[in-house]
Amino acid sequence: MRSKYIFLVFLFLLPHHAHAQVISFNDTVASYNRIRMKINKTGMKVLGAWGIANIAEGGIGYFTAKQDEWKCFQGMNALWGAVNTGIAAISLSAARRESKERLTFQQAYARYHASKKIYLINCGLDVVYMGAGIGLVKYSETTKNNPALFSGFGKSIALQGAFLLLFDNVMYSSHARYAPLWFRIMNEIHVSGNGVGIIHTF
Repeated sequence: MRSKYIFLVFLFLLPHHAHAQVISFNDTVASYNRIRMKINKTGMKVLGAWGIANIAEGGIGYFTAKQDEWKCFQGMNALWGAVNTGIAAISLSAARRESKERLTFQQAYARYHASKKIYLINCGLDVVYMGAGIGLVKYSETTKNNPALFSGFGKSIALQGAFLLLFDNVMYSSHARYAPLWFRIMNEIHVSGNGVGIIHTF
């Protein structure tokens, strides 16, 4: 009688387990991590292209501008371009090294979270850049001490801030769209004595 009861309980539980499927770790967290790296690489290529364009145009504009205001504007654009290109180059180099690493699922998720956080913080800094640029332009309208410099620098900083705000928003949104997938997979990771797997219920 007792064995019959156990058998009935087993039959009752069997359909629930039949809907569970063990998913390979490499097909889940690792693939999401590759997506994260691909988004960052694409973003750094865009940033680098913007930087190079600013170096080229800013350099030409600096030496051909006839007004001091636009000479300062183009010169500052070239400086921003150099910084952005440098950041892009360093980031792409780091991404190549990172692609050779073997991360645990905790490390992969931590880097995904860090990527979102960095771009979100940058959005706040971009607003500060825009505000500072606009402030310099306003200041140039009231000062007699080299107003062309303040106006040119201010317009450049406001322009660069506006681009970076758009860039960082797109980058943050690109990562954030995968947040539900990361949240789901991290909740489904199953650690046992045989290793790490994922229990996914359909």
